[in-house]
Amino acid sequence: MEVKNLTDFINRVISILEITDKSGDILFRKTFRENLSKSLKEAIPRLKELSVNKTVQNPYKASERMIAAGLTGFQLELKLESFQYSLVELFYEGGIENLEVVLAKSETILNSLAGAIPGFGSFAQELIGFIIQELRRKLRFKKI
Repeated sequence: MEVKNLTDFINRVISILEITDKSGDILFRKTFRENLSKSLKEAIPRLKELSVNKTVQNPYKASERMIAAGLTGFQLELKLESFQYSLVELFYEGGIENLEVVLAKSETILNSLAGAIPGFGSFAQELIGFIIQELRRKLRFKKI
């Protein structure tokens, strides 16, 4: 469960997306979950490829873009620790709210990666954004 680096982070995001897909029957409306499964079959292999990107594996030798995106040094450590804390909370407590928090932190870090690494793309960040919107929709209805 430890998240020491960006490769660990991407691998944990993949795991969360797989769990979210498996839980789709209780989390999402039918059409969304069907499209989500298809989308994840495309996105997860791409994320696996990106997890071995040399910049992801060693951001400390990275470009100015990685530094500017806060993906090195103490800023990266802060982000990864915060993500890990939320991941542990989700693992031990469960709940849609905790899933939404983990996904939101994932979205933020993936957005930074997409801006800092040429070719990384925003596909994963955007996909997670749509998942979060669907979860928030569910939470909004649940509270009524």
